[in-house]
Amino acid sequence: MVDAGSQFGFFYSSLAPHGEWIEVESGTRVWRPFHIPHQWRPYLIGRWVWTDEYGWYWMSDESFGWITYHYGRWYYDDYYGWVWMPDDVWAPAWVEWRYDENYIGWAPLPPYATFYMTFGIRFTTHWAAPANYWNIVRYNRFGTVNRYGNTAPEEYARRLIHTGRTGSQYGIDHERIINRGVDRTLIEHRGNVLLTRMEVREIREHAGERVTRSNDNPRLERIEVYRPTRDEIQRNAKRMEARQGERNLSLDMNKVERPRIESRNPSDERIPRSETRNTEPRYESEVSRKILQEEQSRDRTVYVQEQQTKHERQEMRRELIQRHERQQNPGPPVIHKEQHQRIEQRRENPLITHPSKPIQEKRPENKSER
Repeated sequence: MVDAGSQFGFFYSSLAPHGEWIEVESGTRVWRPFHIPHQWRPYLIGRWVWTDEYGWYWMSDESFGWITYHYGRWYYDDYYGWVWMPDDVWAPAWVEWRYDENYIGWAPLPPYATFYMTFGIRFTTHWAAPANYWNIVRYNRFGTVNRYGNTAPEEYARRLIHTGRTGSQYGIDHERIINRGVDRTLIEHRGNVLLTRMEVREIREHAGERVTRSNDNPRLERIEVYRPTRDEIQRNAKRMEARQGERNLSLDMNKVERPRIESRNPSDERIPRSETRNTEPRYESEVSRKILQEEQSRDRTVYVQEQQTKHERQEMRRELIQRHERQQNPGPPVIHKEQHQRIEQRRENPLITHPSKPIQEKRPENKSER
C-alpha cells in the first residue's frame, strides 16, 4: 500500500465509499467503481438536461456521478476495466458527440483530451473512441432517463462512428464551459419532442447535485450542484491509501497531461470579455443549420406531394360516383348545340333532309333508258 497523496484529497475521501483507488504507476492514481455490471459504461445511468447556462448537462442517477461526470476523464483498460482519472476543471459533462438521421450518441472523453480556456479541447494523440465507449439512443429517447437496455447495440455504434457527423465541441462564455453538443432544435425536430429547460444553481452545502422545484414557480425544475473550489479540493485532503496495481494501464502516460493544481493560476484561465461568445444561438453550427433546412424543405415537398395525391384521389372518387349515378338513373338524351340547330332548321323548312347536303332535283324517268 502506498500513500495516495493530497492533490485531490476531496475526491479521494468522497469517492472512497463507492470504489477503490489504484496506483497504476508511480504518481498516477485512478479510481474504479464497485459492483458495476458488464454492460455498464460512463454516462449511461441518468439523463441529459438542457440548461441555458451550460448547454447539455448530464444528470446522473449514480451516487458518485456528481464528481466523475463533471471532473476528470474515463478510460477502459483491458485488465482493470473502466477507471476514472481525476482532474480539477468542472464542466456540465466531458463527452464527445456523433449523430445521424436516426440516432444520437455520446462517449466519455479519454485522458488524452485536455481542456484549455483559450481554445477548448485538444487531443495529445490521435483518438477514436471504440464502440464500447458509446451510448446511442433514438432522438425520441434523448432527454429521458437511461437504463440498461435502452441504448442501441454496439453494431449501431460502429456504424455511427463511420457514417455519423461530429457534434459541436465545448465553448467558453464568461468563464463558463459550455457543452454545445448536438443542436437542441435539431433533436426536437427529429425526435418530435419538446425538451424541457432547467436552470443550474450553485450551492455551498456538500450535497452533490439534486433536482429541486423553484420557489417562485413550482412547475419549474432546477439543478442544485455543489462545486468545491480548488482550495477546498486541497484543504479537505487527508491521508488515504491506494492499492498498488498489478500492472500498468494500457494508456500511454507520456501523452497524458497530468493535472497540477498548485501550478495553475486561476487568473491565467480568465479570458477577456471581448472573447466571450454567445451561448444561445438558434443554431449551434452551420452544419446543423443546413441539415435542418434540408429536412424542412424535404418535409414541405413531401407534404405538397401528399396533398396533390389526396386531391387527385378525391377527384377520381367524385368522378366515379357521378358515373355510377348516371348509370343507375339515366336521364333524357343529351342534345348538343349542333343537333339542336338542325332540328330547328327542319322545322322551318321541311324540304331540307340534311342541312349539310344540297337538295338534288329528281330526274324524269325515261323508259327508253331502261
